[in-house]
Amino acid sequence: MEQNKMEVKSDKNFELNADIDTVWNVLINPEKVVTCVPGAELTETIDENHLKGKVTIKIGPVTAKFNGDVEIEKREISNYELAMTGKGSDISGKGGAAMSMWLKLNALETGTEVCCRMTVSITGRIAQFGARMIEAVNNKMFEQFISNFTNMMEQGNGDESTAGRPREAEPVKAASLVGSVIVSELKKNLTKKQNQNERLLNSLKYS
Repeated sequence: MEQNKMEVKSDKNFELNADIDTVWNVLINPEKVVTCVPGAELTETIDENHLKGKVTIKIGPVTAKFNGDVEIEKREISNYELAMTGKGSDISGKGGAAMSMWLKLNALETGTEVCCRMTVSITGRIAQFGARMIEAVNNKMFEQFISNFTNMMEQGNGDESTAGRPREAEPVKAASLVGSVIVSELKKNLTKKQNQNERLLNSLKYS
């Protein structure tokens, strides 16, 4: 029986109030970055380009725990460009996930711009919730990562006293996103209806 499969893509930019070299040095340190990823934990560093970890995601009554591998495929300081891929399996044996991420830093007068593109592919139990929910969860995780990374930079640029500290991975509790998705769809439908009404009124006005 073929498993449900869902793929979502994200493209986000954000700015940090730190110089580009400082941001780069933190970004290429997995032990620091993983503390900013909700539900994630670094379990083993094989070498500088190969890592093992786990991620826990909870949507409603379903909790998925993925054990996986991450490979850093590009680390170019000349362009401040980083690319990585990852893949993992649900420990229940009922699904899997794959990820590819590209990041690029650009120097600004007041700090650094971080440009990021990411594609996530999920199969199994989590995929049954559909593209809209998976996209909402992905966006929420991305927003939490940006917030956590920004806070870490502001509180000491990934100081060693806190970076990489062993911790229990906290699951991403996405049940509240159901309401967010519903509200978002209602707003879209309302806006669409309002636009239709405006076009109708305009057509009547000039007919």
